[in-house]
Amino acid sequence: MTTLTVEGMHCDACKKLIMMELEDAGLDTYVENVTVASTEKKGIFQLNEAIDEDSLEKMKSIINAMDGYSVE
Repeated sequence: MTTLTVEGMHCDACKKLIMMELEDAGLDTYVENVTVASTEKKGIFQLNEAIDEDSLEKMKSIINAMDGYSVE
């Protein structure tokens, strides 16, 4: 399973905000699960195997463009 680690996430509101942006881009269907590690201020996005490289890069670009969040 592909995962994305998003720095800057600390609560469910962060998760909802990012998911709204991904939904607007039609990329939310690739997200299987999101875990927020609030003490570490990061979120782990578990993505399904159907995601292609272009969609993954677009997802990273969207998250990195959001204020306060970055993808490793």
